[in-house]
Amino acid sequence: SSRRFGTKTPSSVFLLSVRTLFAKVSPRFISTITMKAVVYDKTNEKEVVEKSDIPKPTIGKAQVLVKVRAAAVNPVDYKLPHMPLVGRAIQGKPVGLDFSGVVEEIGSGVKTLKVGDEIFGNTRGTLVEYVAADEDKVAKKPAKASFEEAAGLPTVSLTSYQALKKGQVKEGSTALILGGSGGCGAIGVMIAKAMGAHVTSNCSTKNIETVKAHGADVVYDYTSQTIPADPKFDCIYDTVTSPDDVNYQALQTTHLKPGGQYVCINGFGKDWARYFLFRWAVGSPLLMTAHSSADLTQIATWVDEGKVRPQLQEVLPFSQEGLAKAFGMLKSRRATGKLVFKISE
Repeated sequence: SSRRFGTKTPSSVFLLSVRTLFAKVSPRFISTITMKAVVYDKTNEKEVVEKSDIPKPTIGKAQVLVKVRAAAVNPVDYKLPHMPLVGRAIQGKPVGLDFSGVVEEIGSGVKTLKVGDEIFGNTRGTLVEYVAADEDKVAKKPAKASFEEAAGLPTVSLTSYQALKKGQVKEGSTALILGGSGGCGAIGVMIAKAMGAHVTSNCSTKNIETVKAHGADVVYDYTSQTIPADPKFDCIYDTVTSPDDVNYQALQTTHLKPGGQYVCINGFGKDWARYFLFRWAVGSPLLMTAHSSADLTQIATWVDEGKVRPQLQEVLPFSQEGLAKAFGMLKSRRATGKLVFKISE
């Protein structure tokens, strides 16, 4: 069902978002020119509010100023206000991590981009008219993707690509991707195929043909079928296991080849404790998503080659009402594609 394998943001992305929220505020955010934004506001029943007096950002040496054309939200965006300390820290700050747009100004140290370039990537607070973005966290937009499609790519595609690289997937590998109809799972199936793998996945009955269309070679219906332990896999990419969903962790002992890799994007308290305290000594299957221009460039190449297809569910208006609707859809866990906002023409 979509409740089980709906569009989700991995906890690794959540933790990365929390970390950036407490970063020291840079002078580049001090400006007398203002712009429209949708910001967090706990005094409003919808928890967000439209504002037109947010300072337009100025840029640092290694940054670009971008006129935002489209932005996307992830489940982490509605969860942040309810977290201790974090919820207070984000009040009055713009929502969002993913965006696409056009470069309007470049910093003195920027070497790979120029004014007029169409780009996509990650930065802090993207439901705004302008963002300051680090050069090494963005890339040129896929030529064959619209701004709306490109804005829906960064978080889910970076997470899946990096998970599959961590799982050592290559030409001829056999990969099991758990949750092939979800946000990270769907893109994961496409990326694994682009990397040359034979892909097995699972989903609910109604999504089997969709997951096959993403490129999966074999698809199991989790409502009536169990994934057999043979043949075994070189990599298991788990986009499902979490405190709120099915636990597939046991498959790493029954379904992997010797030397095979199990990679997950969420887990339980003990798994995160191991990640933060002991991964240097004993390793961890958890992935912490990293913003990467090089990885975004590879993803853009696959999009232009038709190997990766952005999954949009709806393009919403840039407003308090639009974001409230998106948050409602994300909370229901019935979103089957990205929810994107059209910011400007």
